[in-house]
Parts: sequence; structure tokens; C-alpha cells
Amino acid sequence: MMHRAFVITVAALALFHCWMSPVSAEERLLVREVPGMQCRATELAYEFLLSHPGFAAALFGRLYPPLRDYSVTQPTARRIRVIDRHWGLEGDVDSLTEQPGKRIYRTEIAIPLTATRQFSALMEIVLEYRQTRASPDPLVVSRLAFYLLPPPSLPGVVAQAEAKLLVPLIHRQVQAVTEGSRRGCDRMTTDPGGLYREMVAWPEISRADLAAYHRLFLAQRR
Repeated sequence: MMHRAFVITVAALALFHCWMSPVSAEERLLVREVPGMQCRATELAYEFLLSHPGFAAALFGRLYPPLRDYSVTQPTARRIRVIDRHWGLEGDVDSLTEQPGKRIYRTEIAIPLTATRQFSALMEIVLEYRQTRASPDPLVVSRLAFYLLPPPSLPGVVAQAEAKLLVPLIHRQVQAVTEGSRRGCDRMTTDPGGLYREMVAWPEISRADLAAYHRLFLAQRR
């Protein structure tokens, strides 16, 4: 009970400071770094997944069942809406930087603590990637870094407590998405045509994303 009370107190303090003080990127606190992630794909295919998040979520969910509870939509060009029904998580992710080999996202993540309370934190996610092996057996290696963005007025001990709350959640999500992306990249690289014929029958993939996939991976091969 004392631990839960402390968590709720930390969450309340964090919410107050996040709304009352500006957040400086220079003050960000590294929560977790995940280097050396590998995806069997070209950089072109990898960037297609990044630029079509709803398609990527649907593909990964089909190929890796633990991700089937994810729902991803893109209400605007720079905003992604993510819902994880299994863990009761949801939120918007804003794209701050999109350039070759690097993406930066910012989000406010909400974690349920009790039936009536939740912990919220402003986070920045940095993704860096590069193709290290050419076709016909391509490979993209990436690095993920998760940062907490506490305002300058937030006491360091509170920021560290927030970071500790986020570590298990980040670890769980990274494990699932890494495996889903590995399977998705494998299918896109080894059997793009067969994958397309399967996806035609998947209602969760939009016709627009399906057409974009066909143009990029199949039409050019003819």
C-alpha cells in the first residue's frame, strides 16, 4: 500500500509540473536505450513501414499475435493515435523529425495505476537506422532511445521515480514490436507477392495502404 501511495503521489506531482512548467529538450532523461535491433529489409521497405503506421501495426499483429490488440490510426500527417487494448494504454504520438536515417517522436504516455488514477509522462522517442547489407539479403540495423522530458522545476528524485515506472512498460512494448517487425520485414523481403495476396483479405488494412504497397513492391518488378 505504501508503494502504491508513493506511485500515485509521484504521478500527481508529475502532472502538476508538466502542465505548469515548459519542457526543455536539454533536460531530457534517458530511460532506456535499445541498440542493435535488426530487420531483414531494405531501407526503402523500412521507411515504408514508418510512413504507414496503420499498415505496419496490422501486418505485425497478423504475423505476431501478441500485437493483435494494437490499434493504430493516423488522424494527421504528423500525428499517430495508438491504442493497446490488452494493457489499457492509449495516446497520441507526434512526429517531430522525419529525415533519412532518423525519426523523433514525442508523446504523453498514460499508465493506469488504479481504477480512478493514472500516471502520465511526456516522452521523446528517437529512432536511428541504416541499411548495413544490400539485397538480395538486406539488413537494416536500428537504435531506439526513450527519454523522459521532465520540466526543469521537477525535483530529480521525482523524475527518477517516473523513469523507473516507465522501464517495464517500455521493455514489454519493445520486445513485442521487435518481434513483430522482424516477422513483417521477413515476409516483405522474401515473399512480397504472396504477402500482398494475403493482405487483400485483411479488413484492417486500408485500400490506400494496400495500393501503396503494391506500387512500391510489386508494380516496379513487372
